[in-house]
Amino acid sequence: MPITDRNATLQKLGGTQALPALPYVAHDILVATSSNDVDIGDVAQTLARDPGVAARVIAIANYAFFTRRETVYSLEQAVMRIGLNRVRVLATSMLLNQVFDTRPCSAFQLQRYWHEALGTAFCAARLSPRTAPQHSRDAAYLGGVLHSIGLLLLVNIFPQSMGTVLAEHDEDPERSLAALTYQAIGCNYGEAGELLLREWEIPEPITATAGNAHDRDYAGPHAELVETVRFAHEWLQTGFQVDPVPLAPPAGVKDLERTAEACREEYEALAAFAQLLSEPG
Repeated sequence: MPITDRNATLQKLGGTQALPALPYVAHDILVATSSNDVDIGDVAQTLARDPGVAARVIAIANYAFFTRRETVYSLEQAVMRIGLNRVRVLATSMLLNQVFDTRPCSAFQLQRYWHEALGTAFCAARLSPRTAPQHSRDAAYLGGVLHSIGLLLLVNIFPQSMGTVLAEHDEDPERSLAALTYQAIGCNYGEAGELLLREWEIPEPITATAGNAHDRDYAGPHAELVETVRFAHEWLQTGFQVDPVPLAPPAGVKDLERTAEACREEYEALAAFAQLLSEPG
């Protein structure tokens, strides 16, 4: 559901003070992620502007999860070892963890949140050359990473109400999380995420994806990208089932079996990385 009344949505969330400012480094990383041509040196230079983030990236590059024989000391080496997309997500998650405090909501599992976001991002990026060819794979990846960012905002503002919502959803996963959120708060997490990313001046395709990735009937701007991310997220929930495919795949999808196998392998490998993202910086 796209935002049709910014003021009404803001009123439901508690006013403009409910929207946290995005650290400037995170903004630059998010914008760079959606572009087609990104230089590793430029990414390293951006990361270096926040010493805490830079130190964390280098430290994680030397964790056993990314083990190699030689110790990494430079940001460029760290980016090459971890991988560009994972470095962007790592830096962004650290900065978002500073913006959003999810600890008061005991039902919210930050590791699960990042694991599903990363799995969705990988799948969406793999599908996008056929399903959303007018968008870059980087845009599809970032759209997957941020498609549920509205949950972080709502958990931060309404920890008790969202705790009840999340508990109800866990008891009955067939019930729509967006609908449950709307019933409890008066807006769904898509509306909240779209508003937040627009305030942060994130590129419009990513903003539209966050606002509509849970809406199967969405047919507005950037619909192919939105549908790709939506399918990737819902397919992940089935364990990337293929025989039979429980969901209608976007137009252009071919060789789902191979895609499913790659997504399952990556999702399993991402569990350890998601744990790192959920830990204090």
